Amino acid sequence: CVLARAVAVCRERQTMAGGCATFCAIMAAVAVPLMLFFGYLCSTNSPMIEIPEANKPDAGKGCYMAAGFYAITFVAAYSSMKKSAAAREVEPRRAPLVQAS
Repeated sequence: CVLARAVAVCRERQTMAGGCATFCAIMAAVAVPLMLFFGYLCSTNSPMIEIPEANKPDAGKGCYMAAGFYAITFVAAYSSMKKSAAAREVEPRRAPLVQAS
């Protein structure tokens, strides 16, 4: 009974971890292009970004760095998703052959 409960808890944690990895991958996939766009706007001194003109070059560099970190996060989360999906796959069992005599 204790072993069955431990296995159930372990499966629940794996499911939660897979959900977390999926969430992180989606958020990072959205954040990378957004941060790249914000970085472009800041580095070209666009009036669409309302910060002082003197701060825009540094803000653009910060946005590009954030995009890089989000890209790393996406790769890590996506690989975690694929690893947990591969671990969930189970080989089908085959019935033993019985020879008729």
